[in-house]
Amino acid sequence: MSIRYSLLLLAVAVLAFRPGSVQAQGSIEVIEQRADYIFNNSVHFSLAFQSPEVIHEGYVLYQVEGSDRVWVYEGEVSEEQTMNVQVALDASNVIGVFSNITYWFRLGSDHGDFFESQRYNFYYEDNRFTWLTVERPPFTLIWHNGNEAFAASILAAAELGVARAQSLLPLPDPTAITLRVYDNAADVQLLARLAGYQWAAGHTDPQHGLILLSLPPGPQQSLEIERQVPHEVAHLMLYQALGSAGYAQLPAWLNEGIASSAELYSDPLQKEVLDVAHEANTLIPFYSLCSSFPQDGFSARLAYAQSASFIRYLVRTYNSTGFGLLVNAYATNPDCLTASLESFGKDLATLEADWRQATFPAAELPPWSLVIGSAAVAALAVLAIRRFSRAK
Repeated sequence: MSIRYSLLLLAVAVLAFRPGSVQAQGSIEVIEQRADYIFNNSVHFSLAFQSPEVIHEGYVLYQVEGSDRVWVYEGEVSEEQTMNVQVALDASNVIGVFSNITYWFRLGSDHGDFFESQRYNFYYEDNRFTWLTVERPPFTLIWHNGNEAFAASILAAAELGVARAQSLLPLPDPTAITLRVYDNAADVQLLARLAGYQWAAGHTDPQHGLILLSLPPGPQQSLEIERQVPHEVAHLMLYQALGSAGYAQLPAWLNEGIASSAELYSDPLQKEVLDVAHEANTLIPFYSLCSSFPQDGFSARLAYAQSASFIRYLVRTYNSTGFGLLVNAYATNPDCLTASLESFGKDLATLEADWRQATFPAAELPPWSLVIGSAAVAALAVLAIRRFSRAK
């Protein structure tokens, strides 16, 4: 397994250099242009040009791939025919990480004419680390802290995750998937915030085939690999099989339940959490887990435990093919409560009742109940004897 090292500058990356480009309008010639950036801080655009005209104003324009918005910033034009534009990044103009950026320059002469350059491009990613890369199709692993054995364990967990997901559902083999691994949760939380999505331990951006993972060094790292990696791989396989529209319609309990059931290592107290909730009559109705999971720690843990248990019950009861029909029904019907009627003739409430009955069968009376019952029988016997004596 060959490893390709790609060195990215820790602070500023030189991303474009195209000397000698001719402008789209007029006789201005670009001598040099470049775009550098400090991740999550600023982007610096520079331009050197030649022009017989007197240029007294200039601008840089840029656009993020997938967005219609064009950002425009004025630069400083010097008598030496150079221009520099420093763009500070903040909440108002944040650039989504892992984005292609198209930019160009516009210069204005003292005669009121404007000249516009050709388009240039750079790729905006996290350049704070020296990244290592290894490919084992369909997976590309990118990480910055850990040896080859660490990388191999992640790829092995990803491949086993594929097999586990396919044991639940007749899913096709996944296409290109990128696993980007950090050793600090704060770094992934930053990327998630810049991308505009929620993040817990891992996150899947299925549209771009990207999985972000936080795997800090320590005694729990191997267990986290076995939990996080297959979980996120299952999410991405569901997206690739169902498409964006079908995937978006899956209830949260179904989506997360499948991913949790694909894990190689799950919550070891899952059964205890379920039993305690059942005894306390605090199990969460699945209709309330259709759109999202609760945010508080215990309720979220219970929601994951219930969903994984429910999925395992459905697969045992209806096998992989039947369960696949259920998933397709939910992918084509947005009604979380009744979508299953078409496949099974049972709505969500009925399926949940069946799961509860199979998972929590009526138990025998506990010892303390027998003691109380025996005491009650004895008391009734004493009372009967006394009444008989008085009557006699």
